[in-house]
Amino acid sequence: MKGEDIDAYIVEIKELIRLAEYRFDVPQTIETFTDGLPTGLYQKVLELDRPATYEQWKQAAINHQQDYIHMKARLKAHCGGTITPCPRGWMPRQMALDPNAMDTSAGRTRGRITGSEEMNPATMPCGGYIPQGGFMQGN
Repeated sequence: MKGEDIDAYIVEIKELIRLAEYRFDVPQTIETFTDGLPTGLYQKVLELDRPATYEQWKQAAINHQQDYIHMKARLKAHCGGTITPCPRGWMPRQMALDPNAMDTSAGRTRGRITGSEEMNPATMPCGGYIPQGGFMQGN
């Protein structure tokens, strides 16, 4: 079955069954019919109706497909015209952009050495780091 049109599918199956010269009451006909049904529709019909003949399968499939189309239209109308899936996870879909937020995009950051603003390598003494306190202060 293509799409949601069960009537077109039934017409197509009837034509194929007649071309193959099958009878409508044989298991091959029911198998051919059920093989083309969407999995969800097949499961609903099998679980709820337990049909045994081709006519029972056909009528149950029509009824469940009509219920599905009605439910889908009702949900679409109730939700304002669109059916949106529930958001997954804890994070909202779109975060509010803060104009003061720090940009951490790749390639837009640069590393700094601690204290690099205070030290100029050209004016640094020969020993390198000048201790500010501790046991080396007196030397």
